[in-house]
Parts: sequence; C-alpha cells; structure tokens
Amino acid sequence: MFKMPTFRKDSTEQLIFTFVLKPLNEAYTMAKRNKKIVYYDENTITEIIVWHLKYDTSVSYSYRKGNIYIELRPKEQFTIDDIYEPDIKITIGTIWVEIESKRIHGKNKWSTSDYLSKDNGIGRFLWGVYSHNEKYGGMIGYIQKGDFQKIIEKINCKKCENITRIENCVLSIHYRDNKEDIRIYHLFFYFS
Repeated sequence: MFKMPTFRKDSTEQLIFTFVLKPLNEAYTMAKRNKKIVYYDENTITEIIVWHLKYDTSVSYSYRKGNIYIELRPKEQFTIDDIYEPDIKITIGTIWVEIESKRIHGKNKWSTSDYLSKDNGIGRFLWGVYSHNEKYGGMIGYIQKGDFQKIIEKINCKKCENITRIENCVLSIHYRDNKEDIRIYHLFFYFS
C-alpha cells in the first residue's frame, strides 16, 4: 500500500528538485555507463533509467519504503478515447509529475521534431493531454548523436531558466488556454 510521506514544508519546486530531477540525473549517470545505450530505442532507455531510479538513487530507499511512487509506462496506451500516458509518473505525497521522454537523433541533421511536436512531445503538456490538472510536467531528451550544444540551441524554450544545480536542465513556463501556466522541467541526457 502507498504510504503518504511526511516532508518539510519546502516549496513544490524544491520537492521536485530533490525527489524528481536530482534522482533522475543520478539514474542517467548510472545508465550512461552502458556504452551500447546509444543504440537503444526510447522505451528501452526509459526502462533502464527507471530501474536505476528505483534501485540506485537517493530516492531508492523512499521508493522501497512506499513513500514515493515511481511508475514506468513505456508504451503508448491507445483506447477508444485515444488516451495517452506519459512514460514516467512520480508521485510524492500530493504532488505528481508526469514525464515524457523522446530520443533526439539524426543522420544528416538533428531531429528534435518528436520532442517539440504538439502531438508526440511537449505539446501533450501544452494541450492538456498530460498533466491536465497539474502545474508541473517533465520532458527528457535522450541525445544519442552529435554536438550537445548545437542540439540544446535548436531546442529553444521561451521563458526558460537554467536549473543551475543540475547539468543540462532547464525550466520552461508555458501558457495554457483556460488553465494556469504549466512549468515544464527539461532534462537532456547525452548518450553519444
């Protein structure tokens, strides 16, 4: 049974940093030790990241004790109503963060189209498909080939700020019709 954790009265942003962003970055550090990961598909990479998140990071103990819920949803779920699910869902008490992952790769030019797509990537948060009633969401870009800085420049966020305590992490704020703005945390995991 899922137990409600007791937390200090930190801000939501601090809780997301401590229990989502930092542990995801730790899981990435462990996952990239596998040199073959550059060839893996999105779902396989996500499975590896989530496994490390659950068992090898600063939140692993809390996960095993049932204080934090981490759910892997690596495959799209199609129903009659065309309901989609994000790849990862992390619940910390009453805060839940849905995270969508996309590979960023290309042969001759960089393909960020799935990451930026209104149908497949960030657009699912902007149109309320993901995090419909939440103010927070997350995107992970698995960069598998190329020059990291050129890729980051191509993914140009409006109203972005760097999360200085996590390498390659930015926060973007986006307007949503008839709802509060959504804050999307972007993590870029470089696997080439």
